[in-house]
Amino acid sequence: MCEIMREFERESRNKEREAIMRKLYAKDMDCPTIAEVTGQTVSKVETFFKKQALNKG
Repeated sequence: MCEIMREFERESRNKEREAIMRKLYAKDMDCPTIAEVTGQTVSKVETFFKKQALNKG
């Protein structure tokens, strides 16, 4: 049961982080700055937005 709750918490944090990244990007913030603010690597942020672009198209 504890593992299920940890996984739920992890997913929740990821979704919250993704929402923050989208909002910052919409405010014309660049990927290195978004990475710094969210504690992600620039590579992870860039990959996230590339996947977002593929899903839209």
